[in-house]
This record gives sequence, structure tokens and C-alpha cells, in this order.
Amino acid sequence: MKLFVLILLTFSFLFAQPKPFGLEFGVTTKEQALSIIRKEGGRVVNSGNRVVKGDIVNPEIEGVVVRGLPVENLQEATFWFYKGRLFKIDYTFPLSMNKEEFYVLHKQLSQKYGNPKRYVKPYLADGIADWNFGNVRMSLIAPWVSWNMYLVYEHVPTSRQADISDQEVFEKETAKPKRGL
Repeated sequence: MKLFVLILLTFSFLFAQPKPFGLEFGVTTKEQALSIIRKEGGRVVNSGNRVVKGDIVNPEIEGVVVRGLPVENLQEATFWFYKGRLFKIDYTFPLSMNKEEFYVLHKQLSQKYGNPKRYVKPYLADGIADWNFGNVRMSLIAPWVSWNMYLVYEHVPTSRQADISDQEVFEKETAKPKRGL
């Protein structure tokens, strides 16, 4: 039993949690992240609060869209902050009809982080590869009908808090009496 635990611990350290550009999910502040993004050559092209539904936005969640980061074929990245802490990054990559970009990126990620926990080949279905690293989930998603592919890093506990916050904002906004009704 002790040998099994030792082997398990060895492999868990072999594939550490992803920290793109050294950013730590649930820890890094918006100011720290933007400083690192600038040092890496990225430039902010847009930002705003997350849309809950329609014209309802959550003031506790902010997204910052960045271009120019040194990641091969990256079109843009959206960095998401809940109460000023990084909890999610969405990378957007181009995707061709043969989904070759998915296979290339999947291979690179598997070499760095090990085999995904879940894998669905992008053939007549959305291509999906999911990795779990304790509190951080990483997903490579190639929609079957799309010109874009996504790599999503997400701090699961903070993402859940952000979703609860979205629901609270929605309930508060829709409970207000509407003028003119």
C-alpha cells in the first residue's frame, strides 16, 4: 500500500497544475496578470463584465481580451477575473475542416501534462480532451462545425462561486419591478 501511495504521489508531481505564463488560478490578481501579459508582449483589445443574460451583467466578473501573446497560432485569449482574481483563461485558435490543429495541440498538451481524463475524437462529433489537476481543469474543445478551437483553463472552485454570483445577480435584476408594465 505504501508503495502504491508513493507511486501515485510521484506521478501527481510529474504533471503539475498548468500555470500559463506563471499565472496561478484563484491566486493571481488582475493587476499581476496584466503586468505579466504586457511583459509577454500581449495587448489588451477589449474588456468588460460578464454577461449573465440579455443586458444583465455581473459586476464581480470581468473579462479581458488579449492579443499578441507568444503562443503559436493563438488568435486571442480572454482572461476572466472574479472579485479581482484570475479564475479562467479561454484561448482561441483557428480550426480547419480536417481538425488537424486539434490533433497537434492535443499531442503537445499530452506530452506536457499526460493523457487526458476524457478524450473524444473530433470525427462527426465535437473533439474534446479534458485534464483534471485538483482544483484546475483544462479542456481542449474543437466544435464539429466551427472555424475556431478553444483551450480553456479553469479554477473549478472559483468558477462555481462565479456561477453562483451570476445567478444571484440575475435573480436580483429580474426581481426589480419594471417601469411601464
